[in-house]
Amino acid sequence: MPFRSSSSYCPPPHRETRLGADRPTGGWSALVGLVAVLVTGIVVLDLATPTDFRSRALFGLVPVVVALLAPVMATAVVSGALLLTYLGLQTLSPSPSGGIAVLGPLMIGTGGLLGVLIARRREAQQSRLQALTDIAEATQRAVMRVLPDRVENVHIADFYQPAARSARVGGDWYDFQPSPYGLRAVLGDVSGKGLPAVSASAALLGAFREAAYHEEPLAEVAHRLEIAMQRYNAWTRVTQDSERADAFSTALLLHFPPDPAAEYVDVVDFGHEPPLLVSPDGSVRTPELPPGLPLGMGPLGGDAPETVRLPLRPGDTLVLFTDGVTECRDASGTFYPVRERMARLITPEIAQAPPGALLRLLAEDLHAHRHGPPSDDAAVTVIRRTATHTSAFASAEDAALYGGRSQYATDIRPLEWASRSISSTKATA
Repeated sequence: MPFRSSSSYCPPPHRETRLGADRPTGGWSALVGLVAVLVTGIVVLDLATPTDFRSRALFGLVPVVVALLAPVMATAVVSGALLLTYLGLQTLSPSPSGGIAVLGPLMIGTGGLLGVLIARRREAQQSRLQALTDIAEATQRAVMRVLPDRVENVHIADFYQPAARSARVGGDWYDFQPSPYGLRAVLGDVSGKGLPAVSASAALLGAFREAAYHEEPLAEVAHRLEIAMQRYNAWTRVTQDSERADAFSTALLLHFPPDPAAEYVDVVDFGHEPPLLVSPDGSVRTPELPPGLPLGMGPLGGDAPETVRLPLRPGDTLVLFTDGVTECRDASGTFYPVRERMARLITPEIAQAPPGALLRLLAEDLHAHRHGPPSDDAAVTVIRRTATHTSAFASAEDAALYGGRSQYATDIRPLEWASRSISSTKATA
């Protein structure tokens, strides 16, 4: 099950040695085993057949097969070894005619040349594929940046699985943004799939990161997200891109106050699935949230979504998810009943364990329920409220460098001065 996660639950895998000139596909042991089986089979067949029929010329096919797995140099080495093997067989059991003796080296040489050309072509294709993968990884980090395990007074675990096979980003979007007014979080689901949905989610994430940092009222952050969705739709109409026109997005927008003693979270619901609230005793409930219109539907009229204050004490956990979770089907076509399943699966031990444990439980249960490949993007964010409040600085050196100021302060002049004074550029909000 290919997970995309930036949390402690399932960190992105580290790429090992690149395929291509370094090692054959499947490893050297697989290559040696394949060559040994092919050569042994041809030698046994050659020795078992009558003297007027020699199969040793089939060595010419081996480099072509090896080229599908091995780099150019390995293919050339195998071709040379096969030629020496052929000459050894000719010494032990000569062919009855000189013509056959000449035909064998000719076929091995031709097969070796074809194998080298095939291996070279395959390596070029792998290089292009690796370049595209690197671009996809850069796009993933630009659109869906890696989240820390902990931000201020909350612990985070996240899970993301795009519906498109081998994709790294999709239409589901979520992020956390510390600000001078507290921590803001968002999780949403853009209508549609593929590149149009990715483009819309990127626009919304950019708007969220700016508005969540600069705007104090949560209602103003919500308004800025609505404007961003409308501007995106207006641009697609100008460019006459009918596939992306009039997109919309459901979303949940959250605000965690900066006061560690505050035991609540403010939530704005843009027509999204309400979250699950898990208590330390393992009880699961769905808070009442008045749904508003999805982002992008503001021109249809109606009041702005209401900001609701939910009790959230230390130890409580919020589970946010998109409809890729609730609309996951089993073999009979039944949707995944996430609220009923979580109420039965979560125990006090799971509720008090790190958020990654709860996330793993949900992801594995969802995978067991699903039949076939995913039909929609699925995203889950688990947020655990804690009693302690961590510093915004990565280290004491950072705090000293910025004169004790928060790195999320609105006056960025100390940050500009610091970036000119140190050799390595630090990422700031």
